[in-house]
Amino acid sequence: MFSQVQPLHNTFGALLIGSYLATMLYGLTTHQTYRYFRLYATDGWSLKSMVICLWLLDSFHTIIVMHTCYYYLVTSYAKPENLLIGVWSTKLVVAITSIVTVVSHLFLTRRVYLLGNRSIVLATIIIILALARLGFGLATSIEAFVQSTFTGFAKYTWLICSSFGSAVLSDALITIALCVFLHRSRTGHKRSDSVIDVLMVYTINTGLFTGNLFTLVALICAATMPHNLIYFAVYIIVSKMYTNSLLAVLNSRRSILDRGAEGFETGSFGLENRVHRRNSCHWEGVNTPGKPPCRIPAIIDVVVTTETFQQVDPSSEHQGKLHDDQSSSLNETFDM
Repeated sequence: MFSQVQPLHNTFGALLIGSYLATMLYGLTTHQTYRYFRLYATDGWSLKSMVICLWLLDSFHTIIVMHTCYYYLVTSYAKPENLLIGVWSTKLVVAITSIVTVVSHLFLTRRVYLLGNRSIVLATIIIILALARLGFGLATSIEAFVQSTFTGFAKYTWLICSSFGSAVLSDALITIALCVFLHRSRTGHKRSDSVIDVLMVYTINTGLFTGNLFTLVALICAATMPHNLIYFAVYIIVSKMYTNSLLAVLNSRRSILDRGAEGFETGSFGLENRVHRRNSCHWEGVNTPGKPPCRIPAIIDVVVTTETFQQVDPSSEHQGKLHDDQSSSLNETFDM
């Protein structure tokens, strides 16, 4: 990084600003975690455990970031020689961020695997990139403990760049794959295609423009400005972006469902509706780990028969079935 004390504005000043943003994002993480357990209490324990682990990791990440700032800006006040030494909390930030990133990547890899007709090759490539990102990240953290000063660690900057690069490639591949598979899932019917359009927008927003964008910025800063802490200030935010991105995807299931209904066309719901619901069961297995496949209850046929003889208002019947069909479709497509 640097061999002598550098100006504070692009070193510990940048670190302080990054910690401010990270702390604010931690508040959002806590809110989204609370909202998840309040809205989706029926989710399986696999999802709940993942959310709890992410929140705990993010909490620990926030603590060590605050400790880093306190050590350099308070404890080491009037001790410029301490600014050349890497404190233990700084070295752990890289490891925690690597773990959070690989959890997000592996979670999304499962979606890619199932949506892509169980393509082992594609899933394997993404997993290799995700594990490479984890490996480079942990190696960076370990080497930081071995090298006590920033000067000694400077020659290992390539580890940081390799870690960032693996994450960028993995994110880009996941985002592109999901968009391609969702596009191929179009049926030509407006009511299902409108939901897929919404899903594609959310996939891009939560993949390309969140953690991936910040990781790319950190990579560029590390490659072009390795002797200051601007890249590390950006990197502090990466963990928060991945955590909040994943929680936002989980918490937005109902809102996407409502938005997807706005463009639905009207029409009859006979055999076409039942076939659509059967296809929707595939989406539910894709996106909800541990959730048993949905089944079309036999009572649906009874209800249809009853409606036929009791002369139910067609518009009212359509609205009821439309909402049910829409709910099934989106939950199966987007539920994690």
